Amino acid sequence: MAFENPKIDFLEQINNTRESIKNRFKISREALSAREQILLDNIDRIESEYNQNAQLQAELSESLSSIVFSSIEKLKANELSDTREEVTSLLDSKLTKLAAETDFQIEFEWNNLFETEIEQLGNILLNGQTNLSTLRTFPLQVKPVIPDYKIKQLPTSYCCKKISNQKAPGEFNSPKSIAIHYKSERIYVADRENNVVQVFRCDTGDYLFMFGNKMNKPRGICIFQDKVFVTQLFDHCINVYSLEGILIQSVGSHGSGEVQFSYPQGLDVSIRNLNVYVCEYGNNRVQILTPDLKFHSMLGIGIFHRTRDIKITRDRIIVLDESDPCVFLFNSDHNIINRLITRGDAKQTMNPVSFDIDRDYNIILSDYSNHCVYVFNIDGEQIHKFGKYGQGIGEFTNPWGVALDNKGHIIVVCEKTTACLQFF
Repeated sequence: MAFENPKIDFLEQINNTRESIKNRFKISREALSAREQILLDNIDRIESEYNQNAQLQAELSESLSSIVFSSIEKLKANELSDTREEVTSLLDSKLTKLAAETDFQIEFEWNNLFETEIEQLGNILLNGQTNLSTLRTFPLQVKPVIPDYKIKQLPTSYCCKKISNQKAPGEFNSPKSIAIHYKSERIYVADRENNVVQVFRCDTGDYLFMFGNKMNKPRGICIFQDKVFVTQLFDHCINVYSLEGILIQSVGSHGSGEVQFSYPQGLDVSIRNLNVYVCEYGNNRVQILTPDLKFHSMLGIGIFHRTRDIKITRDRIIVLDESDPCVFLFNSDHNIINRLITRGDAKQTMNPVSFDIDRDYNIILSDYSNHCVYVFNIDGEQIHKFGKYGQGIGEFTNPWGVALDNKGHIIVVCEKTTACLQFF
C-alpha cells in the first residue's frame, strides 16, 4: 500500500498561504498608492489655488495702494483731510475682507481634505477596500452638530408671517424646498406659486433678497459650492444660478428621454464625482447628469414610484419615494443597501415629501398629511417626532421643506401656515 507524504501537502499549503498574503498586501499597497496620488493631487490643487489667490491679493493690494496714493494727493491739494482718512479706511477694510475670504476658502478646502480623506487611510482593509466612517462623511464645516432631537418641540424663532401671491419680500405662496449655503449662512427657499427663490439669514431669519429669472413653479433646490440648482416643475427643466441669483444655465425639456424630465422634484450633487441627481415624479426615476449637465445614467428604473427627494453623501445615496417602504438606501455603486420606513394608513408616515440627514445618517422627514416632522435612525426606527396640525408656534399646516443648519437647528417651511418658516 502506498502512503502519501503529508510533508508535501503541508509545504504546498505554506507556499499557497505565503502567496495569498503577498497578493492581498499587493492589493492593499495598490489601493494605498492610488489614494496617496489622489491626496497629493488635491494638495497640489490647493497649493495652486492658494498661490493664485495670493497673487490676486497682491495685485489688488498694489492697485488699491495706487488708488489710495492718488486719492490722497488729490485730497491734499483740496485740504480735505477727513475725507482722505475715510477713503483710506474704506479701502483698507475692503482689502482685509478680501484676505479673510481667501484664507477661509483655503482653510475650508484644507480641513475638508484632511478630516475626510487622510483619516480614512488608516482604514484600508487587506482586500484593498476602504472602510468609510460615517462620522467623517461630512466636512467639519458642514452640519457639525447632531441635534438633540428630544428638545425639538417648540421653535426658537420663526419668520415670514404672511402668505402672499404678490411676490412681496419675505412673504410666501406655497414654499416647497429649503437649501442652506453654510459658508454665507443663507437660507434659500423655493417659493413655488410666486415663481421665485427667496433668501434669508440663518441666524436671524431676516429677509435678504429674491430672484426668479426663468422660473416656472420652482420645486427642488440644492446648493453646491457657489451654484444654486433649482428644478422647474412645469417647465420640466433645471436652472443653475449664482449665489446672488444670476441665471447661469438651463437644461431639460418635457419627456422621458435623456436630459428630459417629467415634473422634476428634489435634486442633489455628488461630492465624489460632481454628478447631479434629479428626482422625477412623473418618470418614476432618478436621472443622473454629468457636472456639465449632460446625460450620464438612470437610477431606480422599475423600483421607484413617484420619487420626491434625494440626499447624497460620500458613500450613500438616499432617495425618498412614494412607494412603501418609502426610503431607499444605495451605495456609491448604485446598489440597494436597504429599504426603510413604511407609509400609509395606520403606519408611521402618511405623506412624506422632503427630508434632510445629519452626520449620523438620521433622517429628518417632513410629513405633509400628518402635519409633523419625524426623525428616523439609519435602521428606519423612529427616534423622535414633533409638530402637530395648527397655525400657531410649533404647529404645522402641510409642512414641506426641511433642512438642518450647521448649528443643529432644524428649519421647516410649510405650504399653508401663519408662521411659514420655523427654526427648531
